[in-house]
Amino acid sequence: MKRKKLVTVLLAGAIIIGVTTAAYAGSAIQLFYNGQEIKGDAAPVNINGKIYASVRAIAEAMGAEVNWDKDSNQINIIGNDQERQIAELERALAPKDSLGAVNSWAEAVKQRNGAWQYAVMTPELKVTSLEDFTSMNWTTGTSSPWVKEFKVKKIAEADQSVRYSVTFTWTESTGSLSDSVIFVTVQERDDVWLVSLLENLDVKGEIKEISKDGAALSSFFVKGKAGSGGTYAEAKVILGKNTKIYQGYTETELKTDSLKAGTHVEVDFKDGPMLMIYPPQAEAAVIRVFDGC
Repeated sequence: MKRKKLVTVLLAGAIIIGVTTAAYAGSAIQLFYNGQEIKGDAAPVNINGKIYASVRAIAEAMGAEVNWDKDSNQINIIGNDQERQIAELERALAPKDSLGAVNSWAEAVKQRNGAWQYAVMTPELKVTSLEDFTSMNWTTGTSSPWVKEFKVKKIAEADQSVRYSVTFTWTESTGSLSDSVIFVTVQERDDVWLVSLLENLDVKGEIKEISKDGAALSSFFVKGKAGSGGTYAEAKVILGKNTKIYQGYTETELKTDSLKAGTHVEVDFKDGPMLMIYPPQAEAAVIRVFDGC
């Protein structure tokens, strides 16, 4: 996880922080790091619109060691480089094969362990997932229902990536059972395997009709068969500016002109609210194109 790093000017053992408005004369200034108040030997003070605070108190609160060298007149701050330690630990424990990667991620979901899920993701997926994990305080799901078991099935393999379906069986105190399916793509990165993409299958079928906004394709209607595996048998699919279109189960991106009447597709809708009339209408996050299916 990236952390904001303090850029400091060190003068006589103090950090000077510019402020746009001066604090009230005589008012106490409090200093916090990650929500915890920092209490040093000397409280921060406001002098002519600049806040002076103890270097030692701030650095030690961040886990660093502070040394004063009187001979050279230098303050030396030695950080514990926690981010690098975590990155090296993640790499050391990263799965060495595709099945190990998907099983590790699925077990982390079962355990509701967001940090574990995050650790087996590619850097790109980490960027898009970080806000969700932090907002949930790194605990995913709820205490009820919970995952009783999961089953992993290999779907396709191409270009150092493998696609799996993971079927989670959920239960709760009454003993009732229900299933949900997530499609997980894992990639080989520098001799380890990491989760690169997580998808739902919202609708699967044939494009029956397309709609354009001027010359640009704006949406299409897709109809499938009952029991095809999609959440919906038919739906209106809206193309957004961030919609990704891929050739089959590869990560080869296609343009919108690949979407034509008669083309077979699988669609994962974007997370968020959708128009729940029938057939449903929603913006696509990912569209996978299968010609001749």
